[in-house]
Amino acid sequence: MADHASRRLDQEIERDGPRAIYLQVAERLSADIRQRLVPGDRLPPESELSARFAVNRHTLRHAIDLLEVQGVLERRRGLGTYVLDPPVSYPLHAQARFSDNITAAGRTGTGRLLAATCEPAPAEVAAALKLRGGNTVWRLTTLREIEEAPVSIIDHWLPLAPFPSLAAEYRGGSLHALLAARFGIKPLRRSTAVSAALPLAAVARQLRMSPGHPVLRLRTLNVDAATGSPFEYAVSCIRADRLELVIDHDEPAHA
Repeated sequence: MADHASRRLDQEIERDGPRAIYLQVAERLSADIRQRLVPGDRLPPESELSARFAVNRHTLRHAIDLLEVQGVLERRRGLGTYVLDPPVSYPLHAQARFSDNITAAGRTGTGRLLAATCEPAPAEVAAALKLRGGNTVWRLTTLREIEEAPVSIIDHWLPLAPFPSLAAEYRGGSLHALLAARFGIKPLRRSTAVSAALPLAAVARQLRMSPGHPVLRLRTLNVDAATGSPFEYAVSCIRADRLELVIDHDEPAHA
């Protein structure tokens, strides 16, 4: 039965057709994953899959690379290739918070503090926070995870004066929840710019992804809703295969 299925899959691949063989292998493998596997399952070894589709390992790896970029599969160093859960929908709106969004999706999210330093504000940060260039700011680097799988790394810059004890008080979890409870801030997302970029090697390692795969890069300005004053400028590197950004637009007013 298995041999018959393997022969049928091989026959569906057009060896001399106009479409690249690796694309056809990716399609067959994706269909097979949907029919036979569930998130968390490990793929058979490359040697077995290469024989099954009657292609060399280079072609097979090209197909797996494509499915990895699409968020279907994930290579784990020394462990193999695994089927991933579908991306989590992540609404972007004025009150968006990581912890709230992930909880609403029925998943468990965590935030870990990787580093906390004081440094002169880069020009981009100073302009966003309406500070003089070179003013000292907090820089917090956090790692966000969904059920222990890393999804984003965020650099947060905040002015030093309003939050003198921030580094001593923040140890992980929701930064905005701490700012609201401890400093009376009412976080409001003022703007978000989204672009694509290749991650730095250190970021790729933290996110457990290939440095050759792009990330979503979000530059966010948050203000205090009570005063309108900017209190945080953040740059996020997000695994595009793990989070799907959803931007809701209000219905236009009708006369």
